[in-house]
Amino acid sequence: MNVLSVLDHIVSLALVIICWWLAHQNSGGKEPFSGWISAGYGLLAMAVMASLLFHNITDLRWLMPYAALAERGALAVTLGAVAVRLAWLYAPPDH
Repeated sequence: MNVLSVLDHIVSLALVIICWWLAHQNSGGKEPFSGWISAGYGLLAMAVMASLLFHNITDLRWLMPYAALAERGALAVTLGAVAVRLAWLYAPPDH
């Protein structure tokens, strides 16, 4: 294991913890898409953990591209839902 691999694990762990925190913050909200956003953060955390697992087990390395696709898909859907929610809640000011 080299320095880059260790840093990858540390950043991935930080991302999982942040996603867990954001999922819990959004799960009890009354704003639009709270459940979808919370689920998206949860799926992103699970995909990152799966990516770590697939990276460290040689027989499962062939699944890495699928884990990366799942991570990016969960991130895109979650950030899209956040963007739509923010657009609905905070309309741009009239100029």
